[in-house]
Amino acid sequence: MKDFYYILGTSRNATPPEIDAAYQKLAAKFRQAGDEQDEFMDTHFREIAEAYDVLRDTRRRSKYDAAVRRNQARQLAVFKLKYLNIAITITFLVVTALFAGYVIKTLRGHPAKPTVQKQPVSRPVVLTHPKKHHRLPVPVTKKHLAIPGITPKQQPPAIPVNVPPASVDSTYAATVHANITGIVYLHQSPDYNSAVLAKIPDAAQVRVLQKRTAYYKVTFNDQTGYVLKSCVAGY
Repeated sequence: MKDFYYILGTSRNATPPEIDAAYQKLAAKFRQAGDEQDEFMDTHFREIAEAYDVLRDTRRRSKYDAAVRRNQARQLAVFKLKYLNIAITITFLVVTALFAGYVIKTLRGHPAKPTVQKQPVSRPVVLTHPKKHHRLPVPVTKKHLAIPGITPKQQPPAIPVNVPPASVDSTYAATVHANITGIVYLHQSPDYNSAVLAKIPDAAQVRVLQKRTAYYKVTFNDQTGYVLKSCVAGY
């Protein structure tokens, strides 16, 4: 939209006499040019005449000022909408990047926790009396069994008893819990990129055979493979 005030070189608050004076000044310069006017000068003079015709008429000037204000408001709205779209796009990209990082971290599993080895628990030795054939619990200690009829000083020296540590079954049943995918993958080797042997549904029962740093060796439906440690309940 043409700025008639700029063409005449006046302010928007110019009075009618000021608009007339500005037009007469510009017209005098074009008349002095005479035959030297070319097509560009003719076009420029027609713009000056058009601006003067609009601004000297009070009614047409009011309509022109209203149209200018509407155009400026529309341009401002377009400018705000443009930068609002840019802000929304940047926010969407940031949220998408954060969510993608969370998904990748979940699929790779949580950092491995140090494994605490349980010490074997010693059990009491049960001895059978040769005559009465009843079982006498004897704790593992350096003390000796008292023999009836013999004073403590006459008791024979204690015989140390070596008790083998109780065997602990390293395998146990456990429940697996899937991540956001809803499925736990049974891999051929302790590597996420290895072949998938089976898909274990959420809350399924498996048997843990071996604990590793980030993966557990388990068996499911007669298939043995590896699952993420974080997927096993009570890891």
